[in-house]
Amino acid sequence: MSQQDNIEQVTLTIDGKQVTVPKGTFILHAARKAGIHIPTFCEYPDLRPFGACRMCMVEITTRRGTSIDISCSTPVSEGMIVQTRSPKVREAQRFVVESLLVDHPLDCPVCDKSGECDLQNHAYLSQVRVNNPLRRPKISWELEMLSESVSIKRDRCVLCGRCVRVCDELVGATALSWAQRGFRSYIDAAFGEDLKKSPCVSCGLCIQVCPVGALLNTSYHDTARAWFLTHVPSVCSFCSVGCSMDINVEQETGRVKRITSNQDTGFNNQLLCARGFFGFEFIESRERLSSPLIRRDGELVEASWDEAIKEIASRLPVYKGSFGAIAGAHCTNEENYLFGKFVRGVMQTNNIDYDTGGGYGVPEKGLRDVFGSDAPTNSFLDVMENAGSVLVIGSNLDVTHPVLAYKLQTAVRRHQIKLIVASPRQVPLEQFASKVIRYREGSEAELLQGIAAIIASRSQVDDGYVSERVEGYEEWLNSVSTITPSNVSRITGVSEVDLLEVADIYATGGTGDLNNKRPSAIFYSTSLTHQPNGELVDYGAAALALLTGNIGVPGGGVMALKMANNSQGAVDMGCAPFLLPGEFRVDDDEARSRLESMWGVEIDPNPGMSLEQMIDAALSGDLKAMYIMGANPVESSYDSDKVRAALSNLSFLVVQDIFLTETAKLADVVLPACSWAEKEGTYTSAERRIQYLHKAIPARGLSVADWGVITQIMQAMGYEVGYRNPKDIFAEITRVVPRYSGITIEDLESEGKEISRRPGKAYRSVAVDNIKRHGVIWTDAPDGNPILYTQTFPIGKAKLMPVVMRTDLPDAAQVYKETLEPSLYVQGTGTITRRCPTLKSLHDNKAADSSLERGRGVGVVRGPHLEMSGYSTGQLTEI
Repeated sequence: MSQQDNIEQVTLTIDGKQVTVPKGTFILHAARKAGIHIPTFCEYPDLRPFGACRMCMVEITTRRGTSIDISCSTPVSEGMIVQTRSPKVREAQRFVVESLLVDHPLDCPVCDKSGECDLQNHAYLSQVRVNNPLRRPKISWELEMLSESVSIKRDRCVLCGRCVRVCDELVGATALSWAQRGFRSYIDAAFGEDLKKSPCVSCGLCIQVCPVGALLNTSYHDTARAWFLTHVPSVCSFCSVGCSMDINVEQETGRVKRITSNQDTGFNNQLLCARGFFGFEFIESRERLSSPLIRRDGELVEASWDEAIKEIASRLPVYKGSFGAIAGAHCTNEENYLFGKFVRGVMQTNNIDYDTGGGYGVPEKGLRDVFGSDAPTNSFLDVMENAGSVLVIGSNLDVTHPVLAYKLQTAVRRHQIKLIVASPRQVPLEQFASKVIRYREGSEAELLQGIAAIIASRSQVDDGYVSERVEGYEEWLNSVSTITPSNVSRITGVSEVDLLEVADIYATGGTGDLNNKRPSAIFYSTSLTHQPNGELVDYGAAALALLTGNIGVPGGGVMALKMANNSQGAVDMGCAPFLLPGEFRVDDDEARSRLESMWGVEIDPNPGMSLEQMIDAALSGDLKAMYIMGANPVESSYDSDKVRAALSNLSFLVVQDIFLTETAKLADVVLPACSWAEKEGTYTSAERRIQYLHKAIPARGLSVADWGVITQIMQAMGYEVGYRNPKDIFAEITRVVPRYSGITIEDLESEGKEISRRPGKAYRSVAVDNIKRHGVIWTDAPDGNPILYTQTFPIGKAKLMPVVMRTDLPDAAQVYKETLEPSLYVQGTGTITRRCPTLKSLHDNKAADSSLERGRGVGVVRGPHLEMSGYSTGQLTEI
């Protein structure tokens, strides 16, 4: 029996139509399920009912009689009869609209919202009178810039409060608030400050949810109209959260005008971050590569595609014994798969890797030693809905994975999750935490293993789970026999009291009672493992989860978050020197033999060189040629000078990118690639969700999608492929990669049901939603359960690794530049975001970016007004 089958149902009648919905559902959403439209301004499914606009009034008949009430906050009841268009209802709704039109300017022809404005639509449906009986002289406001990203026209505002509420409840920023009272009420930045001085993170959600043209997107303002735009479904190309979005393309010019997102679509459910909302502006940059370049007499000069392909095809075969390749974590699955096929099949080497950040390739040691895979074990929604406690360690998710951070803070406040934030430096999520601990830099592994040792010493281990599903426990126990809270405290700098408290929260899921415990989950950025012996961080997180039985269960898990949008996909496609597609090891004879028969080539059984090893080999002269696709190691590496010298020492270098990066400037051949908006394919997010992106606009200049470039090179080198489009490549992937087996493009585009708690849809109950563009989360479960390892692990039993408690801690300063210190408005090396004027302006003008200097929320921003906040005090409050 599914969870949906256990939900109590209620049947009512709306406009003569019988509707059955889960108990607690509000009338408004019951009507929507029946296809009946009820107008509203202030309602939003993910917000608590507010009832401010009174637009959604309906006539309700129950055993107690008939009344007029708002449908957005009235739960259904058995046998209820609802009328949505009775004379009384129509009159009440017309009164609301005419009241709003008293001050609303009739400037629809010049308003950005024209054509998609709720007030326009409701005025038409309500049949408002030309001579408004409520009219008086209008209170008018001039257009005002709140920041580089947001402007406001206050006299258009209907005071629905959506913007204020989403900023608080869904983003946690509390950057907007109400000002004044009565007729003089208006929306403003908190305390009347410039938004750049507030905790605003420029996510654009306030603009998207505004039902009228009051809050405006400065990038889009006066550049297009809604009826000239085509909405093309896509997926964000920045971090690994995998947010769904629509690319809005002007039909006449073929230019991208803005990015929007939709309710009930994807995991993000309309939430985006600043990068997702404004990070499209680079597409029309004049710095885009528009044609291939070939080095002639020491200078890069323009060439035709035929010349470039011929140059590569004639020169690369010479270097088959000394060749290396770097794949792109922002490229699609199809492109990385094909790139790996080219490297292993045509160039006959396993020297392939991708840049996981800081110039590091895919780590061979870590969670793969313990579980058999390094993929995150649970879905994001599962953790949000079922976890009792969540530990976030050494990571500023508000910057590295912003929408996940926004969702997590909402879940913490609504579902009473005990949030533990462990960080050597201040991060914004701390304002929502039940427990914050500071530790010495570089001691993440010692802290995690120390907490695990404390849990073992206090008999809080799930003995049944460990006995059945874990091996190496006795050896692990011996390795921690001398570890005490005292020496863990001495190494990490965390007090013994805090260590014991955190151990108790995690072991019991925040209940404090082992007999009534809830699941616990761990989140961290994989860049944490870039420090020396970084695999020890993975071992510590895995030990904590395994000892407490938190692997393979709802709400538990180890969520090691890869950084780029398709980092997980790059691993799935085998872009690592020791992995084949499907995360099989190169030295796995059975897996390799199977792949050889499908590709028709022989594959070296020995692992190749990692990214770091390839740079060393290039510097020493042992590696003669490289092909770099969608990566910029010169700027991403912690040691840029070394990488520059290594690439300069190559005999032949091919770089495929959108811009002439510092890496591309060193190349012998530069190939212009397409942006994510100019191609189709699939991405796999950090939670293993495979999603499809559509081509929205034609390629710019002579640029070609990465898969098309590789196909041409393979054919020029005598390897026939025969792919017509990325769908053909994906079909092959589903045959080669078992975890993708049976998945079709149609599956990725279809709706999926999600059961979650959404306060705007149901009163103290769950809602069953049809989520559009749901994608597919790959899993090892035959029944499709997105939680990994519910029955077994790829290696049989999980393996606990013996503890190594270091007293000389590694220097983690460089690592923290990736996990704690980056700007919200810069992704990776900044190759893309630096060419987005809005993001560049926000970064350069020091807008709130969730960095160490400024927190994302009133509770972190320091200042004289902290105690004066009206809407949100910055304290942890249930929403």
